[in-house]
Amino acid sequence: MSDKEKRFADADTSSTEEKQSETTENTEEASPSHAVGKHEYKAKRLKDKNSKKLEKKLKKQLKREKRSHTEKFDDEEMSPEDMEDRSDDMIPVRKKKSNTKRIIAVVLIVVLLFGVVFFAFNTDKFSIHNITNFFRYGVFNADSEEKFPLDIKGESISSGNFQRIGQDICYSSETKTKLLNNYGKTIFSVQHAFIDPVLTVCNKGALVYNLGGTGYQLISKEGEVFSAEMKDDILVADCSDSGVYAIVTESGGYLSKLYVYNEDNEQIFAYSFADYYVTSVSLNSSGSRAVVAGVSALNGINIASLYVLDFTKDTPLYFSELENNIIYKTSYVNDKYACAIGRSSSYSFNTNNGDLVAYDYAGRTLTAYDVNKDTGTYTLSLSNSGDGRNCDIVSFNSGGKEEKSFTVDDKIIDISTYKGRVALMSNEKVMLYAKDGNRISEKALASDPHSVVLYTGSDGYILCTGYMDAETI
Repeated sequence: MSDKEKRFADADTSSTEEKQSETTENTEEASPSHAVGKHEYKAKRLKDKNSKKLEKKLKKQLKREKRSHTEKFDDEEMSPEDMEDRSDDMIPVRKKKSNTKRIIAVVLIVVLLFGVVFFAFNTDKFSIHNITNFFRYGVFNADSEEKFPLDIKGESISSGNFQRIGQDICYSSETKTKLLNNYGKTIFSVQHAFIDPVLTVCNKGALVYNLGGTGYQLISKEGEVFSAEMKDDILVADCSDSGVYAIVTESGGYLSKLYVYNEDNEQIFAYSFADYYVTSVSLNSSGSRAVVAGVSALNGINIASLYVLDFTKDTPLYFSELENNIIYKTSYVNDKYACAIGRSSSYSFNTNNGDLVAYDYAGRTLTAYDVNKDTGTYTLSLSNSGDGRNCDIVSFNSGGKEEKSFTVDDKIIDISTYKGRVALMSNEKVMLYAKDGNRISEKALASDPHSVVLYTGSDGYILCTGYMDAETI
């Protein structure tokens, strides 16, 4: 046999053997006994697999039940599978907790915003002074006999002698001068023997003088007293936050004379008025200048005068005459501007250059006024009727520009302003207004009213016949 034929023969043999092998394998797979064995094996494997799944489910169920009775979980001791199971189980709870947290966060934000707004509009109520008073006298001294309302039967106190120092109230009666906090606790009480006492106050304390007499007292907020006598009868006086004070007296050879003293009670300035009786004097906060008003008569007509005096100069910085008027009150509203409130007109003027802005009452009657140095404003009550009712309430800024005005039907006998609020006292009640004329509240009075002094945006000191009180209006 040739080599070629031999190779073909070997190839045929190999092919035949492969076919026989494939036939044998196919036969074995197709044989009944082998098929049964293979199915049994698959069934066994399926059963084992199902058993494991069932076992796994049972384990999960046991873990769920265990977690339902146990509130704390130790994540570090759990296997990754347990953590996955727990994660799946806790998804609804986490969503619920997440929603609850969101609601709580929103509520807290709303409460916080409300608190910020409330605090912004009531910062005066949360001053250190008021908080201290609350704990000392409102909580720990609630049973004290010395508290508001105070019975003042037998004491005579005029409305002008009832003034605020900070958030405390100072008053002067015919026998003494007292400073009280807003719970009615006495801070100081000083006796005097003045027949006609007049009170003026500043941040340092009070100055009380005997109108038409020669005596006066300086009282610090700590109750320290300096008493002295002038040579001539006192007409008016004022004190400044720096401790400088001014006293105007009658004077031989002149109608009036101004004396100015420093905080050591040393005279630092004097000025004589030959043609005018001084009706008002007001010092600026530093005690370096004074605005003075006077009055004289010419041919039966009242002539009012205004001076601006600098204590470093011999002649006035400014002088003006105003016909047919009497100035009741002069006051600095800030270091640059002052106001003068008169019988028929009021004025605002620049104390540096004398620019004057007049406001004519146009036949209306002045029933009350208030000057607020904290806001640099002043407010008038002008009645349109003969009985004092139907009052226009008009507020001005430091430059004399009318800011707000509104009308009330009642007869207004006193005004007090605090920031954006106006308290009006009538014969029967006290009313609280916003400066735009919106009435906020009112409070009935138990007896004849005399004065109201706001010390916060809603709280005021009330002076009536026989009692005084600190009330929320």
